Amino acid sequence: MDQSLIKTNFVGKDGFRWWIGQIAPDPVQAPQTKGAAKTGGRYSKDGPPPFSNRYKVRIMGYHPYNTVELSDEDLPWAQVISPPGYGTGSAGLFKTIRFQQGDSVLGFFLDGDNAQIPVIFGALGNSDYKAEEGEPLPFKSFTGYTSTLKEPSEGTLAKSNSTGARDPESPKNVSASDAKKVAEQTGNKNKAFINSAVGKVIHLGSGESKMTEAVNKLKTGVEGFTQELDNMKSQMDVTSAFGQDKIKGLINDKASALAGVASGMVGGMTNGLYEKMGPMLNGGLSSMYDDVYAKIFAATMSPAMANKAGIAAQASMLSPIGDLEGLLPCLTNKITNNLANSLGSILGAVADNVFAYADCVGDQATGAIMNDVIGQISEGMAGALGGIGKLMKYMGDFSVDGLLRNGVDALLGMAGLGDCGVTPTPHAGASKYRVGFGPIVQDAPDLSAIIKDANVAKAVSDAAALAGVPLDGVQDVLGGFSLLSGGISNIPSALSSAGEGIRGCSGALPTLCEPPKINIFGGGGRDAEAIPFYGNIVGDVRKTGSIIGIKMTNPGNGYLYPPFVEIVDNCKQGYGAIARATVKDGKVNEIYMVSEGEFYPIEDGTPPIISDVTIINPGSGYEKGDTVTDDFDNEYDVKISSGAIVKVTPINSKDITDIPTLTVKSTTGSGALLKANLDIRPEFQGEVKQVIDCPET
Repeated sequence: MDQSLIKTNFVGKDGFRWWIGQIAPDPVQAPQTKGAAKTGGRYSKDGPPPFSNRYKVRIMGYHPYNTVELSDEDLPWAQVISPPGYGTGSAGLFKTIRFQQGDSVLGFFLDGDNAQIPVIFGALGNSDYKAEEGEPLPFKSFTGYTSTLKEPSEGTLAKSNSTGARDPESPKNVSASDAKKVAEQTGNKNKAFINSAVGKVIHLGSGESKMTEAVNKLKTGVEGFTQELDNMKSQMDVTSAFGQDKIKGLINDKASALAGVASGMVGGMTNGLYEKMGPMLNGGLSSMYDDVYAKIFAATMSPAMANKAGIAAQASMLSPIGDLEGLLPCLTNKITNNLANSLGSILGAVADNVFAYADCVGDQATGAIMNDVIGQISEGMAGALGGIGKLMKYMGDFSVDGLLRNGVDALLGMAGLGDCGVTPTPHAGASKYRVGFGPIVQDAPDLSAIIKDANVAKAVSDAAALAGVPLDGVQDVLGGFSLLSGGISNIPSALSSAGEGIRGCSGALPTLCEPPKINIFGGGGRDAEAIPFYGNIVGDVRKTGSIIGIKMTNPGNGYLYPPFVEIVDNCKQGYGAIARATVKDGKVNEIYMVSEGEFYPIEDGTPPIISDVTIINPGSGYEKGDTVTDDFDNEYDVKISSGAIVKVTPINSKDITDIPTLTVKSTTGSGALLKANLDIRPEFQGEVKQVIDCPET
């Protein structure tokens, strides 16, 4: 059955024969690319009609490496598969697929082993590198330009990667706010493409407790809101009616999204409240029994009657206590439904007062949400608590507001525990990611400090009410959060001391832009530190530059895997720099640049030099006389042993203004991979009189 049903000489059932080939020179493509003209519904006699998308292709391993045995004109035509969305020509709907001479293409044979009907399904992109041309062969490097397709003059057209030519810099995909920076600093608005995804902050999860996760997500959401607001401000006049409508839409969308996150916090807080109330209710019932028993016994001297009266008093509270417990799900749902409105008001205050996001902004916004939820819980339980009024006098100094604000456990519902009461493992990696940049630092939230600030803010609100200037709406929950409540400046100065306990926080734009910092985090270790080196420096007074290298100043300890590296300046002026770390023996031994970025503020514009060279791979087949060069015309002393490069030492030290590339020039060797290490230029030690090179023994 296998032979009769599978081996049927039918396409797709006799095996898949794929190949790599090269588009033949342009002149032999003429019947396709310059097909006969169509006039009056018929093709002229000047040539055959074109046949959809097809190209003559010389296929490696199937066709000879010379044009004597098989000329370019006799090569087979290869049909091209159209990508989805390109159309097929039916109903006149299609996009042209265009290859140039010399392009390397991939395909397969429709007729399997017969190898007579090739089909192209893709191409390999070209690069800046070009093999040296020897004797003329059909397989060789082409420029892509032909007698009919001339190379454009400089600045006329942005070229694609064409063999042998270095292309102009491609426009960058950046956020709207960064695109504005590019236009302002370069004078070229076309240097950047606006990508709405770039710059967005995503919460990755940290393995912490549910409540800690909720707080982290809330803070990340507020940070993302400020970034989107910044992008919006860079694209339009937000003071106009249109701009205000767009901001309101953004606030509503973000508030709805964050309401789902905050709902988990509501459940945690109500659960925490009931866990604290349970023992107090039981204690109150016990005290009520004792009090009633004592009074009835004193009046009747009958233990039976006193016991019966005490039990009856307790029984009278069972129904109100049941009502109180049954209130939990309804109250939670009611508060959750109101969260979007509360969050909208808080985000509106953020939009009015925050111009540069800081971690404390997220803390205070979270504290404001807590104040709102506590207020709604207290108000929602007021009616049910009235039913146990007789019992409450036996419960000591009891109040819902007091219980919720009395420590982390009460407020956040056992915040220290995760699912099933298991203490979560601390997360050693990144819990936030900024699209287009990479992982970013987010320390675990200080829940105790957030609650303390929320309590102080509420104290300010209460003090204002006592002073006869009650706060309305969002101001009531913002209270003493001066960062978010610019509209409550009418509180008497005598009450300002009520808010002095709140941690300082500023959402204003920095007045001084500081050089970027290298944040090294995750990986299970600690204490690694590094400093950046700058290149492509521009400006006289306010200098900016790119990050072309990073030097370790402290390798740290205990790293189990490479940590994350974040490069950030306090003004968020620079963008695009991306770095990666490597670890050896538990220490960070190196940080290398993936992308240098631009526009980072710097103080010292002194460029670095190449201090030494790391041999990542020594290669093989190298001979004496092989040289190492870079793109800054530095010279190197090269040591070779048994065909391998064993040491490369810089001879001179010219200033480095870009990420350097080392190239080994050799006619016999291959495989060597070298990395230049940067450092500051050492102080002048005097003129070199003589260099003595002692041979190795």
